[in-house]
Amino acid sequence: MQAALTTWRQSSLLPKIGLVLTAISFFLLYPGVTEPIMTLSATISMFGLKTTLFQETRSIWETVEYLHQAGYTEVGIMVVTFSVVIPVAKGLLILWAWLSPTPWRWKLIAGVSKWSMADVFVVAILVSFFTAKATAELQAILHEGFWWFTGYCLLSIISGQCLAQYQPAEQQ
Repeated sequence: MQAALTTWRQSSLLPKIGLVLTAISFFLLYPGVTEPIMTLSATISMFGLKTTLFQETRSIWETVEYLHQAGYTEVGIMVVTFSVVIPVAKGLLILWAWLSPTPWRWKLIAGVSKWSMADVFVVAILVSFFTAKATAELQAILHEGFWWFTGYCLLSIISGQCLAQYQPAEQQ
């Protein structure tokens, strides 16, 4: 605990902001993964009648479960890795580096932070795929999970940039 206080005292304002934003971002991650992210619906119009063929709402976690059940376990593992495992690992590394700072831990965080863009990439691909396919016959509606997860991604990126400004006393 003493090391964490020393790290806090030695750091400038930006790394402190980065630590606070990291903590806030993790409050956004859980609902971002568990709340519904999108509703997809497919309709067909024939002879003036409109019939819904398919309508499904899923969260990121429900999508991963569905991918596993449908035989696409590898894709589900990739989604979990980039949406849950890497963000949680990054957060734990940041806490570890603050509690017990060493130069190599900060370098490790910098390396892991580069993979945080994968979160944004995964969501961007999903949204662009469904909006590119969105016609009168196929529609995608975004839900609160999308906004929670987007908030997590943005705060995570900003916090990573702020934390990158921290230079441990051994490096100064």
